[in-house]
Amino acid sequence: MSKSRLFQIIISLAIAAFFVCGQQALAQNHLQFRAVPGTHQNTVKAQAAFDELFQLSSGFGGLPPLDVNMDDEWPCFPNPANANYPDCSNIAAGGVVIGAPAFTWSLADCDADTDTSPNCGQIFWFYEDDTNDNTDPLIVSIAVKQGSNYLLDTGDITLADPNPFPAGTVIVISDDAAFGTLGATGKGNGYCAGTKKTCSNPLQGLATVTITTKVGPSKISTHFNINLQ
Repeated sequence: MSKSRLFQIIISLAIAAFFVCGQQALAQNHLQFRAVPGTHQNTVKAQAAFDELFQLSSGFGGLPPLDVNMDDEWPCFPNPANANYPDCSNIAAGGVVIGAPAFTWSLADCDADTDTSPNCGQIFWFYEDDTNDNTDPLIVSIAVKQGSNYLLDTGDITLADPNPFPAGTVIVISDDAAFGTLGATGKGNGYCAGTKKTCSNPLQGLATVTITTKVGPSKISTHFNINLQ
């Protein structure tokens, strides 16, 4: 695949560790990623090193509806290489559509305290991959906590093995989510499915989201808060 061509890779985790617990599937929780060559891709000095992943933006945004092809309407880029291209066909090249991010969210909407609780929003993050590492896997994780209580924990998820991206690629990863137990107890319950963590239902107040992305020796983490009211 040409480095100058926009490309998309979507990983379905329906049979992966992220869906070990049926409750997680009921919540429609899934990770996906899409990529576009960065503006300066051809000038990147590619090297497999410990500091060659660069965090860009991150946040918690609006939950995407599904289009007629059952693809998330966002994130999307205006290029026919994307499965959800029609959803972005009216914006200029160089743009991206994401759900509107916000700091304050409805506690009632995001409290996944029953096995039928729906997702309430979408965690997303952008980063630039300058590693030139197509040998090691792309591994990511998301954890959401209030104090010492976990509201969501994915554990380490291998999204691709090996990492498919050429140096200079900008990647957006997203995960539709809510927070809590899904009515279950014990380790690996609710939005902690597939891990040894025990999730709690959210309370009113701040929750901290921690996102980690790793390719070989290069690893980045980012943190942001949301306010559940």
